[in-house]
Amino acid sequence: MRDWLKGVLVVTIALSATTLWAQPLVAADDADNPPYADNIWDLTDNGGFGFGNWYEISTGGGGRFIATASFQVLEGNRSWGLYAGNGNYAIGRPLLDHRSSGILSVLARHNVNNEVGFTGIAVYSGANEVIRFGMNPSSGNQAVFYQFGQNTGSINLGIELRGAPLRYTLTWDSSGNFVLSVARLNGPESGSASGNWGGGVSVSAFGFLNYNSGSFQDLIFDKIEVVPEPASILALGAGLSGLLTLRRRRTA
Repeated sequence: MRDWLKGVLVVTIALSATTLWAQPLVAADDADNPPYADNIWDLTDNGGFGFGNWYEISTGGGGRFIATASFQVLEGNRSWGLYAGNGNYAIGRPLLDHRSSGILSVLARHNVNNEVGFTGIAVYSGANEVIRFGMNPSSGNQAVFYQFGQNTGSINLGIELRGAPLRYTLTWDSSGNFVLSVARLNGPESGSASGNWGGGVSVSAFGFLNYNSGSFQDLIFDKIEVVPEPASILALGAGLSGLLTLRRRRTA
């Protein structure tokens, strides 16, 4: 019986991992898609699906551009870029199908000195910011800063993150539980953090924020994907894990 439970648990965990990446995309866009091929980024450009038009959140002296230089591009031939200029620039992307649970994946590169302000990604429910994550002076240059409500924390990767290509993954459920993970694409470093931002939250948009100032202070990002959160399979895995633990206690 014990060996059977172990086998089922292993299969279930494997299915969970497979399902995470096999889920149908709810929304996706990529800077390599045709609407961005002219290297001009209009707010009405939409190369993917599941998203509404881009909209400006803050225009304090910076702007947006299509990045094509090798030290900027994260994947393929083009990425999106936000330059800080005289103050800051932030842009948003609404979801057509608001999500009480889901998984966001996005590539990012923080080409900033990290001395002035936050650069990174924010998640919104209506007009309210649910969580933000990225680089912030308070966390230094080797850690990803995150904030939800009055709570702040950091994920220390132990290596210089300015200019490093990163993949952020945010998983959340309808109870407000979330897991934020970050991985360096050109190295083995990765880390994660978890928390709860409260129930009743429906994610409606994502923001890309560059609150720096000065020349060559850019946030680069690319390949935005949203998939459903595979709660049922993850719950099954947790249940079987608990059952295996209970059997161990009974046979001890």
